Amino acid sequence: ENIDSQTMDSWVLWFLFLLSVVQYPQPMGDVLDEVTRQRMELRAKFQEQERIQLEQEVKQLVLMQSGASWRDLPRSALQPWQVWAFAGLLVLLLAIWFMWRKRSCEAEISGKEEKEKEEEEEEETWAYDLRWLLEERIQWPVQDLQTGCNRTMALIDNFISVLRRVLSRTFYPVLQQAIGIGSAFEGWTAREEEIVYQVLVPLTPPLGHVFHLERDTDQQKAGRNFRVRVELECRCPREYQGMNMLCFQHHPDVIRRMTQQPNLLDTLCTGSYLDVKKTVRWFCTLVGASWRRLPESRSWHLALLPSKRSCNLRLTNSQESFQVKVLFGVRRHTSDIFISSRRRGAHTPSTMWPESYAVAERKFFKYMAWQVPQDSSHLKCLQLLARVLARKDFSIHSIKTIVMHLLHTVPVSQWHRRHFLLQLSDALEQLRLSLEEKHLEHFIVGNQRLPEEIRLPPDVKRAKPPNLFHSLAQDPAAHSQAMQAYLDLRHRLARVLAYGHC
Repeated sequence: ENIDSQTMDSWVLWFLFLLSVVQYPQPMGDVLDEVTRQRMELRAKFQEQERIQLEQEVKQLVLMQSGASWRDLPRSALQPWQVWAFAGLLVLLLAIWFMWRKRSCEAEISGKEEKEKEEEEEEETWAYDLRWLLEERIQWPVQDLQTGCNRTMALIDNFISVLRRVLSRTFYPVLQQAIGIGSAFEGWTAREEEIVYQVLVPLTPPLGHVFHLERDTDQQKAGRNFRVRVELECRCPREYQGMNMLCFQHHPDVIRRMTQQPNLLDTLCTGSYLDVKKTVRWFCTLVGASWRRLPESRSWHLALLPSKRSCNLRLTNSQESFQVKVLFGVRRHTSDIFISSRRRGAHTPSTMWPESYAVAERKFFKYMAWQVPQDSSHLKCLQLLARVLARKDFSIHSIKTIVMHLLHTVPVSQWHRRHFLLQLSDALEQLRLSLEEKHLEHFIVGNQRLPEEIRLPPDVKRAKPPNLFHSLAQDPAAHSQAMQAYLDLRHRLARVLAYGHC
């Protein structure tokens, strides 16, 4: 159609050119008559008007043909074979799009599966690395703590059974069943070689005696301290009190002469108060004298180690050795709080019995063992921190207190083994904050949110928690030294994690 239009336009132009040549006025002579001249001018004007009119008609014709060509174009483009070709192209494009979409979805699903697989492999690798770190690189004690605890309790129970028979007709304190306390019975230890197993032997008054616990009000001494005042008890029937009935309170000399046994005030007391050092010497003497009666004497060698406020035993054989530290205590009411023979400070008076929370702490660790995941590493965390601790600057008990606070506040699910390094980080951060604030609250005293299994006396539950870092607040030099010890602790811990040596 475009070619025909162009051909027609050229023919129109040639026609106009020929028409102008044919109708062009011919030359005349120089002299024309007036009529002829006027006729020629009119004819020329008429021809000019026709030419203009013809040009306009030609232009309109060209425009009409151009529009017709455009209107005819869709009809010419949409020939049957072209329609089918266009439809095929559209189907091909749709097929390509669907294939691309399918591959994108498959790639996305495959990417998620690969990512999940990589995360699982990464978690398995992390678990293996952590297990390797905990079990291979960091050298834990060779001894089995649970075996050592069972062996220790069997030994002390045998001692108690023998000694109670020996003391049955005397007026010495009555030895009750021992209670395992301290780190080993809580499931961890800070020692690398020989482990010390601590036990607390509760004492109750003998027949005719009464124990009265008196709180020491001396504010210069740290902690809550008591004295055990021993009194002779009146055993007379109420209606015969003061008469000729034999009674420890009214007739002590007669009873002493009849039984040929001194009362407790004459043996283990200083004045009216039970003396720690005298009690320890008395028990150590009995242990040494009765050792041969125990079945353990056939396979172990016993050595008594010097100590003023506890009876320290070392048992050895050809393969191993372990220590047992026997402390003595008096229970406060029916609670898990005792006053004990444990030393507090450099110069603890022999009649002073500091309040002990060791039994309550052991019960807390036992309770948490049932709450945390089976593969919890909170004890490993505590043990590692205690092993690298600079002991001279702040006590291991400070680290233990921080871990107990974290166990009591952090969700139990966070103590999974894979969170071991996070646990270390939390403990170190809490230690740093406590050192900076010079404040670390006691975990047992004043803690009213302890499990019901842990029984506290009312005054202990309502008391204001003492600040274990009180001395740091009073001594700037000690505080600076403790902060430096903290930095050393972090450095040593980093070396342990890197090289596995505590």
